Formats: sequence, C-alpha cells, structure tokens
Amino acid sequence: MSFTAAAFQLSEAQVAQLPTEIIGKATCAFSRHRMGKLGFGQRFRFTTRGPERFTAARDRWTELTAEAGPELPASLTAAAPICFAAFTFDARSAVDSIVTVPKFVLDRSTDGVWLRYTYESTATPPSAETLFTTFLEELPQEPPAAEHNGLKTVSAQLSEAAFERSVAKAVQMLAQQDFEKIVLARDELLTGAAPFHIPATIRALASDNPTAWTYKVENLIGSTPELLIARQANAAKARVLAGTVDRNVAVNEDLIAEQLSDHPKQIFEHQAAVDSLVDKLAPFATQLRTSDQPFVLSLPNVYHLATDVSAELTSETSILDLVAEINPTAAVGGTPRQPAMDAIWQLEAETHGMDRGLYAGAVGWLDAHGQGEFGIALRGSLIEDAYHVRVYAGGGIVDGSDPAAELAETHAKMRPMKKALRVQAL
Repeated sequence: MSFTAAAFQLSEAQVAQLPTEIIGKATCAFSRHRMGKLGFGQRFRFTTRGPERFTAARDRWTELTAEAGPELPASLTAAAPICFAAFTFDARSAVDSIVTVPKFVLDRSTDGVWLRYTYESTATPPSAETLFTTFLEELPQEPPAAEHNGLKTVSAQLSEAAFERSVAKAVQMLAQQDFEKIVLARDELLTGAAPFHIPATIRALASDNPTAWTYKVENLIGSTPELLIARQANAAKARVLAGTVDRNVAVNEDLIAEQLSDHPKQIFEHQAAVDSLVDKLAPFATQLRTSDQPFVLSLPNVYHLATDVSAELTSETSILDLVAEINPTAAVGGTPRQPAMDAIWQLEAETHGMDRGLYAGAVGWLDAHGQGEFGIALRGSLIEDAYHVRVYAGGGIVDGSDPAAELAETHAKMRPMKKALRVQAL
C-alpha cells in the first residue's frame, strides 16, 4: 500500500462555505493564529513504541509515500502526503506513539487556503469541484454544547500531596546525583456533568490561546506555547520556554522582573534548556542562531522566559531525525538528559504509576519530504472516555525549588485546559 496526494487552492466562494471555526470538526490539528493544518477523516494509521519509535515511524512513512500516482485532472496539483503524529515522552512508556494519515488536509497560510486530498497511489482522484463537495458532505455533525462544564476532579495518579513530596525528594536527589534539573509533573482526572464536547473544547482552546499551537491527534488535545522544532526546506526553528510565573502573582513589570526575568533560579532553568537544545541540534546544522537574550512571553495564564532558536540544516535531514534527537528537551525532562529521565521515571512511573505517555512528548505533522512542525504536548489532556479527561502539568525542579511554589505553578498551567473544556448540552 502506498499513498500520494493532490491539492487545489480554494476560491473565495469556497472559503466562504467552510464552517466557522472549522478546527472543531477536525480529526487532527496543528494550528496557530488560525493558520496551519487540519486533518479530516482517516486513510491509514500505525503505531510505534520504544527507543526506535521515531526511526520506525520515519521509515514506515517513507514506505507509504514512495510511489507517485497517475496523471491528475487539470484542476489538481500534485502534492506531498501529510500525516499527523504524537510520540511518547519516554521510550519506556507502555503507551503507543501514533501516526495517522487523514483523507483531507485543510492548509491555511499566507499563500491562501488549500485542500489536500490523500489517496492510494493506484487510484485516480476526481476533479477539484467534486473533492470540495465531498469534503463538505463528510464534515461531522455535532451535538450542541453547554456553556458551563461543572468540572470535578475525581482522582489522580500523582496527587497534590504526592507531587509536593516528589519535589522535595527531587531537590534532595539534585544535591546527591549528577544532574542539575529535572521536570516533575502531576495529573488530574476530570469529569463533567455530561459527556465532554470535544469539538467545542478544541474551538475554545484555539480561541483562548491564539499565540499557542492548538493540537489534536486522536485522544490527545491541547494548546502548546512551545514549538519543539519546525523544518521548511533546509531551515529549522524552535522556541524554548523554561522559567514560569503565574500572571495572578506577577501583576506588574517589577514583579515580572523580580520573579522571572531577573530571578537566578528562573534564568538558570531557562539557560539549561536552551543549551541542551543547541547541543542536540548542532550535528544537523551548518548554522545556529539564538536570541541575544531571553524574552518574556505573555500567555493568558502565565509568563515564560523564551528564546527562539534557528538553524540551517543539511538537506537530507528529516524532521523526525530532529525530533528523535531533541525529544524530550530539558524544558520538560531535565539536564543532563538521561539521569534526569531516570529520576522522573523513578519518581512518577515507578513510585506512583504515572506513565506520562504522550504528555510532554512531540506532537505535530510532517509531509513526505520530511518537512513539518512539532510542538511539545503541553497545556493539554488525554480524552479517556466520554466522561473523563486527564490533564497534566509540571515544573522544572532545580536547587532551591519550593514544593508549594511548584504545585502552584502546575495549577496555573492546568487552567487553560480546564477553562476550555466543554460538555454536551443535556
């Protein structure tokens, strides 16, 4: 089996026929400022696990897109097939990493709105007009959504008290072991007064967090402020976020400086994440550039220290090669990486049974040429069933970290996902 794709640009009249906030009807998404890619339907799906999950996904995707299709109708242009993917944070995870190939991809960019149709290489696609009609007809219907969600936390694998104990233990380990920072997380299992309304939730995430990348791959949803890596032609870019302060605490510029941009712990945590990314990218790059100084990124719930990184890559580098090398970053794992990862696994999975799975892993899209965009799966959740959604959040632990302050940071980071959750109207 092999897939190819064809595309056409939508006219103004066709764009006007698209549903408002169409992201809610997408089966896959990676979108920011209403730009990006939305997937609809499914042509194919496969999973990978373990240390070679990125390489296995890259090789399988290459096999699936190796053949070109027959001659196209005049209304269509040949295009590279696109898939969406979500990879686990840790290679030891018992959770599958997912690659899904949508039937249609709606691509909004400064060049206009394009519709891409993916099909088996042995088939011949219909005309652009027929494809657009089919696309509209196959958009899913949805029930009405309720304005209020009535959320309740029913359980957690790693409770608030357990999280604070883990932070205290991590601070002790930092003084005894050969690592400088680890990132610990916790979870909450939420239920609502009715089944969750995922389309309305996705729309709320995108509306509330326009500067973040709203993502959806199967049951993983969220809006991440952190771009892990993007590759277009031979250019790559990333945004490192590490160092956080709650906007409810830092209410003026003096407090932002005192608790974030001038704070030694925050600066140390941030620089460790930047240095780690630059070190991992260097073997693939002919040039590397970073922001001269970290800047303060303002989000609806928190402020972050941020640094933008760009690179010129060798031509044969696939984005999955880059993701495999830099996932997980020091911003969500720690530094040095392996000792920090082992400590996280001990304190979360072995002690409390909290396997992060796809949380804090890589989520995004790639095409058949190895180009694409991946974010870090933060500020999000996993849909466990119609009535239960599990949210996650974490914080960087360094020497001097305070358990109560770290717990407060997780509450601030969970707020966007909790605020966005909607349920079906009864």
